[in-house]
Amino acid sequence: MTKQPSVPNEPADNRTGAGPDSPARPDAELLARLEELERENARLQSALSTAYSGRDDLLTVTALNEDLRTAFNALERSRTAHADSERRLRAILDSAIGHAILTLAPDGRITSWNPGAVRILGWSEEDARGQPVDILFPAEEVAAGAPDALRVRALAEGRIQEERPFCHRDGFAVWAALTILPLQGDEEGFLWILHDRSDERRMEEAIADVRRRATDILDSIDEALVALDGDYRVIYQNRSAEQLDRQSLSAMRGRRLWEVWPQLAGSDLESLCRRTMTERQPTSMEKRFDGEGTTLWLEIRFLPTAEGVGCFFRDITTRKRAEEEARASHERAVKILESISDAFYAVDHDWRFTYINRKAEQLWRRSRETLLGRRVWEAFPKVVGSEAFEAQKQAVREGREMTIEVLSPILGDWVEISIYPNADGLSVYFRDITARRQAQQALLQAKETAEAADLAKGKFLAAASHDLRQPLQALLLFVDVLKPHVQGSQGATALMHLGRGLDALKELLDSLLDMSRLDAGVVQPNIENVSVAPLFDHIAASYRPVAAAKGLELHVLSCNAAARTDRTLLTRMVRNLVENALRYTENGRIDIECRRAGGRLLIEVRDTGIGIPPDHLERIWEEFHQVGNPERDRNRGLGLGLAIVRRLSLLLNHPVDVTSKPGQGTSFVIALPLGRTVETPVTAAEAATAGRGRFAVVVDDDAIVLLGLETIFREWGYQVLVAGSAQKAVEGLSRTGRRPDLIVADYRLREGRYGTEAVARIRALYDDPGSAPVPGLILTGETGPECELDAAAHGLGIIHKPVTPRQLSHALGELLGTP
Repeated sequence: MTKQPSVPNEPADNRTGAGPDSPARPDAELLARLEELERENARLQSALSTAYSGRDDLLTVTALNEDLRTAFNALERSRTAHADSERRLRAILDSAIGHAILTLAPDGRITSWNPGAVRILGWSEEDARGQPVDILFPAEEVAAGAPDALRVRALAEGRIQEERPFCHRDGFAVWAALTILPLQGDEEGFLWILHDRSDERRMEEAIADVRRRATDILDSIDEALVALDGDYRVIYQNRSAEQLDRQSLSAMRGRRLWEVWPQLAGSDLESLCRRTMTERQPTSMEKRFDGEGTTLWLEIRFLPTAEGVGCFFRDITTRKRAEEEARASHERAVKILESISDAFYAVDHDWRFTYINRKAEQLWRRSRETLLGRRVWEAFPKVVGSEAFEAQKQAVREGREMTIEVLSPILGDWVEISIYPNADGLSVYFRDITARRQAQQALLQAKETAEAADLAKGKFLAAASHDLRQPLQALLLFVDVLKPHVQGSQGATALMHLGRGLDALKELLDSLLDMSRLDAGVVQPNIENVSVAPLFDHIAASYRPVAAAKGLELHVLSCNAAARTDRTLLTRMVRNLVENALRYTENGRIDIECRRAGGRLLIEVRDTGIGIPPDHLERIWEEFHQVGNPERDRNRGLGLGLAIVRRLSLLLNHPVDVTSKPGQGTSFVIALPLGRTVETPVTAAEAATAGRGRFAVVVDDDAIVLLGLETIFREWGYQVLVAGSAQKAVEGLSRTGRRPDLIVADYRLREGRYGTEAVARIRALYDDPGSAPVPGLILTGETGPECELDAAAHGLGIIHKPVTPRQLSHALGELLGTP
């Protein structure tokens, strides 16, 4: 018996449906007839076996057998036809490689698999048969029950079609169009047909992506775009156009341009659009639209496209307003340029005059009509190569503003020229400054004369100071040497008065030296963490005897704090304030204290003296100004102490405040930045240096000073070699053969030589890379910066003449590091 095949891509017959690999069902009528004949044949054979064989019965059996043979022949032909049909169906399925055709059992397992399924989905028929259809779905869809849902839908709807992703055996996605048909009858299940659309899908996505990007680009431009077809109907508009016309694309699509904007009908814009459509040439215009209280300016461009015309609209209202403002600003500028007292002209990048104001016309004595449009050198040939014109070219070349004063090649007088490069060329202002130049020249000559006089005064002061210091230095040394040799109270008293007079003279010279050094700017502060307590101890030890001699109490209240300052300069500030208090306090007390306040350290010097009148509070900082000393009593100093304090305050950035009540006293407060507290090393600050047999070399070209230095050094226990020059010192050392422990030299020696040279020559005699150079100290009466810079370059200490034995002892102690 044979069965009928179903046709690919078509639903199976509802009565006899079957899958591609199932045998077709036999013809119902033929089978029924065959079964009836077989039953009849069986009855006849049974009757013949029990009865005699008659002629009529034999004929009947013969006829029945003939019918049976006929039926069997028909059945054989049907089976042959069915086999041929199955072969043709299989050939069709095998040739359908563009489609994956498979059948599923009712439970969703694969029962057949064509070559197209092998190509599209990757599994072979042997691997796929018997597997659940879930293997074709992504894991997340399997988890969501998608395969089961598809079978339920197919049973409910009879036939379903959709597109969805499937999984290739190698893991990548396959996009396919799926058709599902339920099978009925003896072979129930499902027929699945998948058409691979992966390439088409990728192409569609690429096209969609290109369209999206094109839309994004068109939406990102600031111009409004409306695209029209050949009938002037809207086919597209971008986001800017939607914002401008406040209508969506869906509301505009298919409508003609003047249907969307009726006001364009019959306008110059419609004419321009039609011209672009017909002539296929771009056109543009700027159009003003006036509304209720608003004005809108649009720049409109029509461009021919493949579909029709592209209409571009740009809002230029801001630009138009700016242009109007620029025109108004230009008019205002012209009014200003015409009214100013300076002459003004402008040139373009070709150096052609573009504007000339009335003042320039007057100075040049040329009308602007004859100059505008001409190059500068064509109008004024004399400018070529002039300083004024070269400066203008430089300003253009470097792109920077310039102001110069030159002799005008056109006017022949001095002019001040201000040059301003700009995007359009160059703007130039100029004015006649001949009178001002003459006044400046006179002032310059007067200044040079004053500076020459001041220089002469400075040289005289320096020379006089140096010449005064030399004998004073000798006197100070010999007074100290004489003390042990003076007998009797009368001689001691005279020597004491002599010492005080010399101290006053030394103080005068020291103050003048400090002022000159500060004014010259050669003092460079060495900022460090300075503990306040040692400074206060030093001040107390120095000034308590002086205060007691005047019958005053000196109270010192220190604090355990440190400041960021220069130790030496701060000490000088405090000493000057204390000395000022001692001079102007006749009875009572003087207090010196420090305290922290607001993140700063305050040092206060307070007295109960005569006080300062309010109108003198600012003048006390001036040189030589003294309160209550009209007779210029030298016992009250020169009036330089507070001037030095002010200069040091500015140099160190330590503000000084003063408060005072006449007749009650004065308070000075120095504000310093707080520093980190450090341990103060023990120094030889005020102790006399013990020579202990050390060998000192002293070089000075003044015989009296040299003798005084030799005497005081020998008194201190030094062995001394004295010399009037570096050469004599070298010769003396060659004879002794001993390396000196110390070199003290005057700075300025005879024949244009310097003490730093003498120290260098002596050090060279004992040059040893493994040991430190011989310590050196420069004694000088110089007030300029050269000496300090030279000494620092050679690593030498410096002390200014006149120096007392006590100061010299202190300097030597610090130099040698001995107590």
